[in-house]
Amino acid sequence: MAENPVAEKDYGVLPKQQAFKVHAPDAPDLVEGVGDNLKTVHSVMLTNDIYVTWTTGQPGDVFPVHSHMPEMYQILTTIKGRCVWYYKDNDGNEQSIEAGPGDVVYLPGGAENRVEVIGDEEHIHIGSYPRVRVPRVEQLTGVVPDEVENPKDFRVGVDFDNVRDEYHEIHDDSFTEADHDS
Repeated sequence: MAENPVAEKDYGVLPKQQAFKVHAPDAPDLVEGVGDNLKTVHSVMLTNDIYVTWTTGQPGDVFPVHSHMPEMYQILTTIKGRCVWYYKDNDGNEQSIEAGPGDVVYLPGGAENRVEVIGDEEHIHIGSYPRVRVPRVEQLTGVVPDEVENPKDFRVGVDFDNVRDEYHEIHDDSFTEADHDS
């Protein structure tokens, strides 16, 4: 058997080898589901590269029309229930795509979109997005719904600088670091 060429690795050059987790349902609310059947969005995790959300809703709940910046595409993984994502194509025509458990939907950056829970059970999906300075076009135009926070003030389960291995923010009610002693 050939020798392992990486058996003598220098782990010191790697990023800090420390796992952590955020219990998504306990992470701070980015948008709280109140009035007009608005879905609840939990702000789970920020790194230098990605932003992760956990969204819940009941049948008939809607996240209203909004537009993300052109560089902020969305990858949306349905965990439970069903929903329909509506978005405008390049000609301004509304299109839609339905998703259920196990489906992963890609919505392009800049797409004007909304999502509606359909069926008769709770809906849960995980959103993964590139981290951008200003996520919503509405934040540039000054037409920002009351429920949207300043992107510099997002409350989050953990804000982790994965280049410098530093936590910028930890939400004690949802964050846990791996125990290396067990």
